[in-house]
Amino acid sequence: MSKAMTALTFVRRVLPIAYSAPATRPGRVLFRAITRLRSDNAVALTFDDGPDYRLDRFLGLMEEARARVTFFVVGEQVERAPSKLREIDSCGHEVSVHCYRHLNHRQLTPKQVVEDMRRARTVIEETLERSTELFRPPYGCFSLASWLEADRQGWERVLWTRDSRDWEPRATPQSILDNVGWPRAGEILLLHDSDRYGVPGSWQNTLEALPVILERVSARGLLARPVGTILGAEDANP
Repeated sequence: MSKAMTALTFVRRVLPIAYSAPATRPGRVLFRAITRLRSDNAVALTFDDGPDYRLDRFLGLMEEARARVTFFVVGEQVERAPSKLREIDSCGHEVSVHCYRHLNHRQLTPKQVVEDMRRARTVIEETLERSTELFRPPYGCFSLASWLEADRQGWERVLWTRDSRDWEPRATPQSILDNVGWPRAGEILLLHDSDRYGVPGSWQNTLEALPVILERVSARGLLARPVGTILGAEDANP
C-alpha cells in the first residue's frame, strides 16, 4: 500500500475485496474467521439456508450415521416453520446464525446489516430459548459492518475448509462428492439443506451425496461433530 493511500481509500478499495472473497489469501489474512478446527478425530459438517421442508430427510440420514452437525439457519425460515428449528435442537445438532434475510452484506447499508443480524438473533434465540455462539454471513461474505457486529454479539465467525458447491446450477451428487473429497480431521464442510436461495431442487443432490460423505468420514476413523463441540474440545485441551 502506498503512503498516499488514506485510511478511507483502504476501506473503500481493500476491504471490499477481502470481504467479498473470504477464501482468498487477502481475505483470510486481513479478516480471520474459523476455516479449520484443531481436532484429531472429528470433522464438522455445516448446513446453510434452512430449516426447510425436507429437513426430516437430512436429520434421518444424520441419525442413521450417528452424526451431529451445525445448521446455520435463516431467520425468515425459522419464522416460517419454528418447529423445525426445535426439531434440529432436539436431535442434538447445533443451531447457529446465518442471517434474517439471505442478502449479500456488501449490498446493504451498515444499518441494514446490523438490523438483519440482530433480528436473526432475536428470532432464532427466542424460538430456541437459548443463546447462539456462531455466525456465518450469506455467501461467506462479510462487510465491515457485519464483521464488527459479529464481534459485538460475541459470535465466533465461521467459514469453511471445503465447499461442496452444491448450490451451483450444474451441480450433481458426483460433483458434490468430488468437491468434498475425503475430509480430514478438523475440516469444516459447507453444504446446504435448502434451495430457497439457490437452484430449485438443489437440495436433492446434496441429500443424495450425503450418505457417501458420511461414509467417507467414518472410513477415515473420524466423527461428524458440530463446530461448537470441536471448539469446546480445543478450549479444554489448549
